[in-house]
Parts: sequence; C-alpha cells; structure tokens
Amino acid sequence: MENNKPFSLLEKKSIYFLVITVSMYFFALDLYAPSLPQIKSLFQAPFYQVQLTITLFAIGFWSCQLFFGALISHYDKRKVLLATSAVFSLTSLAIVSTNAIETLYVYRFIQGACCASMYVIGFATARELVSEDRLKTIMPLSSLGFTLMSALSPIVGGLIIQFGQWHQVFSSMAFIGFILFVSTYFLFPQTAKQTDKAVTKMRFAYFVKTSYTNYKAMLTNLVFTISSFISISAVVAMVIFYQIASFIFIEEAQLSSLNFGIICFLLILVSVFARLYYLRFLRETNVMQGLFKWSSLSILAALISYLSTLTQGMAFILLFSLSYSAFIFALSVVHCYALVYAFMKVDKSKTGYSAAIYGTLTSSYIVIGSAISSEYEPSVNYLILLMIAMACICLAGTAYIYFKTLMVKPRPAPN
Repeated sequence: MENNKPFSLLEKKSIYFLVITVSMYFFALDLYAPSLPQIKSLFQAPFYQVQLTITLFAIGFWSCQLFFGALISHYDKRKVLLATSAVFSLTSLAIVSTNAIETLYVYRFIQGACCASMYVIGFATARELVSEDRLKTIMPLSSLGFTLMSALSPIVGGLIIQFGQWHQVFSSMAFIGFILFVSTYFLFPQTAKQTDKAVTKMRFAYFVKTSYTNYKAMLTNLVFTISSFISISAVVAMVIFYQIASFIFIEEAQLSSLNFGIICFLLILVSVFARLYYLRFLRETNVMQGLFKWSSLSILAALISYLSTLTQGMAFILLFSLSYSAFIFALSVVHCYALVYAFMKVDKSKTGYSAAIYGTLTSSYIVIGSAISSEYEPSVNYLILLMIAMACICLAGTAYIYFKTLMVKPRPAPN
C-alpha cells in the first residue's frame, strides 16, 4: 500500500517544516511561561501586566493568520518564511536588552505575528506537496511531532530559568528562529508561486478582493470548516485542563505543583500514544465510522469522570485522571481523523487560505475557552460539563458531515 512506502525526500522536508513551523508557537509561548515570575520581579509590574505579554502574543498570532494566508497565496512561501523567521530571531534578541514592559508588549505581539506566518506556511506547504493518500500518515505524524514539542517546551523553559536567567529564554528563541531561517534558505521545498510579473502587476485592491472571495468560499465549505473545528478539540481540551484543573488539584485536592506538572505531562503522553495508535491501526479505516465511534467514546469517558466527584482526596485524583486520560485519548484519535479529512477536502490552489482558516479557528477556540474559563469559578462539575460539550460538538459535527457528504443522493439524469 502507498502509505507503507518509505518517505521520499520531499515528504521528509514537508514533515520537518510542518513540525518546526507549528512548534514555533509552543517554543515562543511555553518556553516563556516559566520566566514570568522573574519578569514580574525585574519590571516591578503587577501580575496582570505580566500576563498581558502572553495575551498580546496570542492576539498577534490570532489576528495575523488570515493576512499571511492570503499573502502566501500570492507570494513565494520561502521568501515570506525567511523574512518572518529573521524578524522573529531579531525580535527575540531585542527583548534581551529591553528595560520597559511596554516595549516587551510590542515585541511579544510581533513574535505572535511571526508565529502566525510560520504556522500557516507549514500547513499550506504540506497540503500542497503531499498526495491525499500520504496525508493520512504525514498529518498525524507531524501532529505527533508538535505535540511532543508542546510537552517538552515548558520543561526546557523551566530548566533554563532554574540554571540561568529569563533573558536566556529569549536567546534560545532567537537561536531556534535562526535554525528555521537557515533550514528555509537551504532546504525549503519548491512550491507553487506566481511569476514575478504577475506579482508586480497585482494591486492592493485586487489582493484584498481576491482574498475576500477565497476566504468566503472556504468558510462556506462547511465540510472543511466543521472538520477543522472538530480536529482542534483535543488541543483545546488540554488547554482547558491546564487552566481549570490546576485550581482543582492544587487548591482543593492539596496536590503539589510538581505532582500536578507530572500529571499534565502524562496526559500529553496519552495524546501522543493516541496518535501512534491511529498511525498503526486506524489510518486506513473509514473516517466517518471512526469519528462516530471515538466521539461517542469521548462522551462516555466524560460521563464516567462524573463518578470521580463521589470520591475525595487521592481516590478523586486517580479516578478523575484515568477518566480524563480516556477522554483525551479518544479526542486525540478524533483529531487525527478530522485533521486529515479537513485538508483532503481542500483545493491545492487554496492551501494558504485553508491553513489560515484552520489556524484562526484554533487560536479563536483557545481564546474563547480561556475567556469562558476566567469568568467562572473552577470546579470539577464545570470541567466535566466542558468535556461533555466538546465531545458533543465532535459528534454533532460528524453527523452533519455524514449527512452532508454521504446521504445526499445524486439527482437522476433527465430523460
């Protein structure tokens, strides 16, 4: 079978650039998180001002996705990636010498914008260069790669802070950005691009009009949009766990921060194993059947987690962690099915637009989830309710796609 063939050089490059470009978001965010206490002390700033450096990074990442998606649809992806990786590295170096938190706000927004470019280019390049059959392997494998990066980044950031200073975190970011710049210069695969003459003649008004038309067409492709929305649920489930469960486990169950960190790391490993399971056993199975099955299992796991509320102390921690692990495993499998399915439904000529919509949905989902989480008092029942809601969204989305694509009978030909 084609999916069992060794990877070609082009496919290896696609995997490498997809993993490193998407992982830049985690490097820039998770490497930075352990340095917040030192930055708070250095700038003598209240917590909310320090937290704003993360918020502005997220806003930069969220707000620039659509712009870069349109840009790389008209201009050479390699040149755009070279420019943004260089700006990212230079901005990281500039942060090392900053002495005002207001300046740090600007730099973090720029970093977020650069990560948006990298994120979009990674997905667009993979979809453009990889055949549909090979996407079943390459997309989940790449997802496995940047999931591992999200697990390792806070650990590396913590080690840097423990044995060094906060500015070394940004020196590390500059180095990683430099690696991406050099890799792009020498290794980035050739992708489709307009001729220099066409780009020169293209006016701003035409650029805006074309971008609007293509984004409108992509958003009205509800199969792609809903598949994308389903695929990011596992990521959001982990983010919500970090935001809510820390209060529940540490403050209510009196679990140490170290032990809670170990639990989070183990949950990420569960997500990694789910992706490996998909690659080994599920990638050739029917997508709709897989989505229905694993979405239903995620609902069952969420309902079982409710039983943990009947216990206390360590029994609660163990029962809830086990049920949440099953929930994450099921949603991670759903993520793999939906991620591949979404990008298989995309016209290769519109890869930039589709990647931008996928990235915008991802970041919007996380921002909305963060806002909701900040408005309510953390509780086990609230977390379980969110788990059930996300699983039901996956199941309902799958049902819509099924009836939209498989139950529509072709009209009989006229006599």
